[in-house]
Order: sequence, then C-alpha cells, then structure tokens
Amino acid sequence: MATVAQLPAGKALTVRDAADAFLDSLGNPNTVRNYAIGVGKTAERVGEARPLGQVADEEIGEALEAL
Repeated sequence: MATVAQLPAGKALTVRDAADAFLDSLGNPNTVRNYAIGVGKTAERVGEARPLGQVADEEIGEALEAL
C-alpha cells in the first residue's frame, strides 16, 4: 500500500528536492531504480531548479502526457 512522503518543513524546496525526497521514501531498491527514471524525466521537463511551490498541477500533468 502506498504512503505519503512528508517533505521537509521550513525550507523552500525545488522540484529536484521534492523528487529526491519522494525517491528516498521508497524502500525497495528496484522500485527506486524504476521510479527514478520517470520521476527524473518529469522533474527535468518541469524544471528541476524551480521552486516546487511555483509548479502548477497542470504542469505536472502536461509533462507526464508529453513523456
């Protein structure tokens, strides 16, 4: 069953920070390796250095559809 990955509080996160926090929350190394491909490409397409709070939900959806 899936769980929610809590992001670090008190710091402005970039898209890459959030992606890494999500991947770090996964326990199985095989899952991490496979998810890292999709999560990494999505973060790259949205802009890894962008503040996460400035990314609209629609942008994530558009990036996933494009990939």
